[in-house]
Amino acid sequence: MKIGIAQLNSNDDVRSNFEQIKQIILSSEKEKPEIIFFPENSLFFRISNDKNLEAISLEDQVIVDLQVLCAKQQVAIHLTTAVKENGKVYNATIFIDKNGVAKTVYKKIHLFDIELQDQKPIRESDVFAGGSETSTIQVADFKIGNSICYDVRFAELYSKYAKQDVDLIVIPAAFLVKTGMVHWDVLLRARAIESQCYVVAPAQAGEHQSSLGPWKRETYGHSMLVSPWGETLALKPDGVGIIYAELDLNLIRNVRKQIPMKNHRRIDF
Repeated sequence: MKIGIAQLNSNDDVRSNFEQIKQIILSSEKEKPEIIFFPENSLFFRISNDKNLEAISLEDQVIVDLQVLCAKQQVAIHLTTAVKENGKVYNATIFIDKNGVAKTVYKKIHLFDIELQDQKPIRESDVFAGGSETSTIQVADFKIGNSICYDVRFAELYSKYAKQDVDLIVIPAAFLVKTGMVHWDVLLRARAIESQCYVVAPAQAGEHQSSLGPWKRETYGHSMLVSPWGETLALKPDGVGIIYAELDLNLIRNVRKQIPMKNHRRIDF
């Protein structure tokens, strides 16, 4: 299966973010990926607390426009952003298939409430409700396990996906630079090694300028594809754009045959 891994520089203007996403989808026409993975906060990235969180519903025009685009280009997209559903707002993933059918497929379980030394605290739970369920989707012959950014630190989530024999884990992110420099690569590779599957991690990158004023945020970038053996197969360190890769189910089977971890698991989650 051929995939695209998109790297964005989103801000707090939904339509400008849509245009950035649209251009990446259109640019993929010659490559013809089966699916393009986009990062966390794709359609709205809250730069300043003075800006209300803009959550998207599946009925909103921006989603309708993406549905039309996916159907026209015959490509599926996996896109993570603030989603409103049943009176709550979630950091969630929307999957739009190549026929333009959209559905919410995952709600972020582990919310990012942290306080790094010498930095302002970040409390995702102040604006988002947390999800509670794992989820998988099927694209072509690949079973895909969903997660979002901060989830990557919680190995028990991925142990569940490993037991479900997923072929690919996707981790859309907007990683801080400070933590990204030390933790990003090692966590992604660990998730691939322990699950013996591909890991796809599309990321936000660079300095994000608010549309409202001088407020800025910075993210680490380094969108990655990791093999089931733990090797980095593709990497985009910075900038907006897309990288492509071919995924092979035989590679997964070969790794699992050499080290049959499924037969050796002794702790049940």
